[in-house]
Amino acid sequence: MSYEIMEYARLSIAQKSQAVDLFMEGFGHMMTFSRDEKLKKELMLEIFHPTLFRCYVENGKVLGLLGIATDEIRPIDFRQDTCVRLFGRLKGAMISKQMNAIFQKPVVSFRDELYIDVLVTGSEARRKGVASALLNEVLGQKRYSVCYLHVFSNNEPAISFYRKHGFSVDREEKSSLMRFLGKGSGYPIRMKKDLV
Repeated sequence: MSYEIMEYARLSIAQKSQAVDLFMEGFGHMMTFSRDEKLKKELMLEIFHPTLFRCYVENGKVLGLLGIATDEIRPIDFRQDTCVRLFGRLKGAMISKQMNAIFQKPVVSFRDELYIDVLVTGSEARRKGVASALLNEVLGQKRYSVCYLHVFSNNEPAISFYRKHGFSVDREEKSSLMRFLGKGSGYPIRMKKDLV
């Protein structure tokens, strides 16, 4: 299997569209601010950070997507100018403020900490090493000593996947409001892996 891990900035327009489709497949349930799927996709195409997203590309097709965050920046920024242009002044400003309260909230505190914000693969790419390749690419960066991520408590396949890659449960966040995002999604669990 011949593949390449590419930054979002290096993707073609068609590949960026595929990356956003993957994101929406995995995280679309969080994008409740509009029913207009076309507008939401247009927004996501513009607000993904060009270098903080890594994409697994095989035969020209994006099969996996991973977004990282540091102590300074997260990979999705609901920029007000973009939200206002697409959704109007009032609704756009509200979307920007409310979504950034989640997506721009700091998730790590120190320079040597890394956070996996997004990891998603297409259904046809599951159990084929795509997520592992993306994860290994990011975890191989030498400037970080620890990596964190969150997963919902009812997502046993994801918990098992991360444990297989050396992560352990750091804390359970049973009082988090994120538990209300979907039917039976459980509560967030923060997982951790020491990299040095």
